[in-house]
Amino acid sequence: MEQLRDLGIRMAMDEPVGDDLPMAAAHALTRGVDSPSLRELAGLSKGQSREAVDLFRQAMDELGSPVPDKSAARLHLMRQAAANILAGKGDPEDLAHQIYWQACYSERPELRPVGDRFLELYAGWDATYNQAEEAVAAMKAAAQSFLRDHPA
Repeated sequence: MEQLRDLGIRMAMDEPVGDDLPMAAAHALTRGVDSPSLRELAGLSKGQSREAVDLFRQAMDELGSPVPDKSAARLHLMRQAAANILAGKGDPEDLAHQIYWQACYSERPELRPVGDRFLELYAGWDATYNQAEEAVAAMKAAAQSFLRDHPA
């Protein structure tokens, strides 16, 4: 189901995903995820992108996980980057920049201070902190605060 949710996020962010949807549906069916539209989607060929997108949206509704709007998708991507900072997955500087960037383009004004905080951490990575451990600790504290204050 996670792969389907990720495709929904990509779709919400206007990334072309139509050709990937039939195979993703087939994989989901083999893992026990099922809905009438998902079965129909799995039977489409790569050249049927428009139909695939419509069926995917319908399948996600049937599965109780509708494709989000762009604002919700940005929040999801911010939360994912924050979770990766906490888990030590990826470069904390890059992840902080991703959070800042998504917050800048979000239509949610309450996310602007979050973006500013992560920009401050990103920009001050070398100048503010004497040790990489201090910088990572500050990023983790900001990520934990963000996740607590902005639930999914």
